[in-house]
Amino acid sequence: MNNSNSQKFEELNRVLGEIKDKGNLSGAIFADRDGRLIFENIGNEFNGTQFSSMCASVLESAAGLGQTIGDRKIKKIITELEEKTIIIVECNDKTFLTLVVNYNSKVNLILSHLQDYIQKLISLY
Repeated sequence: MNNSNSQKFEELNRVLGEIKDKGNLSGAIFADRDGRLIFENIGNEFNGTQFSSMCASVLESAAGLGQTIGDRKIKKIITELEEKTIIIVECNDKTFLTLVVNYNSKVNLILSHLQDYIQKLISLY
């Protein structure tokens, strides 16, 4: 890994770490629309590569639903499970961000600054 890639890796780690820590989230994943994991901060709770692929599939399905009813832009996809909530946010036409939220998370704090975080992530990709 060259120095430029190393710096991008460190900055991606910092941004996703900030999202996770400030929001008290269980995890955050930044991936491309094909489901390829770009960077994750989820610990050992589950397989980030497999999870990002599943989230990409959900995002593409939601985009298809939106086109069916004539509304093309996805804002966020929220999946509420028993103990966690998954929020998938389209960053641009190539990438998305997934937030794994738990009962103690401060989601509004992250959502209020979401566009700033997204711009940082996109600039590093």
